[in-house]
Amino acid sequence: MQLKATRRYAIIVLYCMLFYALLLYKLYNGMLLYQMQPVFFYTRQDVFTWLFMQTGLHQWLLNNTSGCLLFDVVFYTAPAIYFLHYRNNSQTAYLSGIYMLLVNWVYVQCYTLYATNSIEGHLAWLLFPLVFLPKKEEGFALLLAGLRYFFLFFFASAGLWKLRQRGVFNTSEMTGILLIQHKELLTNSPLYWQSRFILWLIQHQTISYLLYVSATVMELVFIVGFFTKKFDKALLVLFLVFLVMDYLVMRIPYFEVAPLLLTLYPGLGSYGKGQFVTA
Repeated sequence: MQLKATRRYAIIVLYCMLFYALLLYKLYNGMLLYQMQPVFFYTRQDVFTWLFMQTGLHQWLLNNTSGCLLFDVVFYTAPAIYFLHYRNNSQTAYLSGIYMLLVNWVYVQCYTLYATNSIEGHLAWLLFPLVFLPKKEEGFALLLAGLRYFFLFFFASAGLWKLRQRGVFNTSEMTGILLIQHKELLTNSPLYWQSRFILWLIQHQTISYLLYVSATVMELVFIVGFFTKKFDKALLVLFLVFLVMDYLVMRIPYFEVAPLLLTLYPGLGSYGKGQFVTA
């Protein structure tokens, strides 16, 4: 079967490109499981994690370099397997989609139980494979639209939480957050450029507070997406700015959520009548 250029195919390609770009980033920074060689784990307070921990997989990986390497290989080959399957037979590709979904859930559960990153930062890998399961384009479009609304809620709720906690009304809120977040960096590497930058922000409370307010406003602006798709491109740019600033100011690498941006990309995340091309 000759596959024509469809929006679904474009999203699969972009998803794989982002996935493997992040693989290179993590490989370079020593963030793969086999590179970190975890020796301890945290217990998250949710029922699903407790049930998953009964398998003992997370304990089997401790001090097990070969096991960690195996998990890395299985996880990072899953999107390629799905992509090749979809190119050859789109009608049965959902089987590889199910495989990728299961692999992602197991890997992310293990990965985030160790001292790496929060599970919230890996929501894209947990949820995006669901979009690839339907056989029909209509089902694919429906799930993609649902994921878009989840993404909007995920980001806007962070701004609402800041309002609920009243941190946005406290001019010293950001200063306190910076001190808590970077105390080790400021103590151990005071001459590092990022340490100096963070210290400067701490010393200039007004500027750090304005950054906090700006972040809150950026998050709240995503509420607009619930009412119109007209500003999706602007929301995409805002989120990219937020990711970069979150890394520079807070040293939080939330780049793993980048695939969710595909739900906002003009021409990919929006579907209407007559927009599907069949092979």
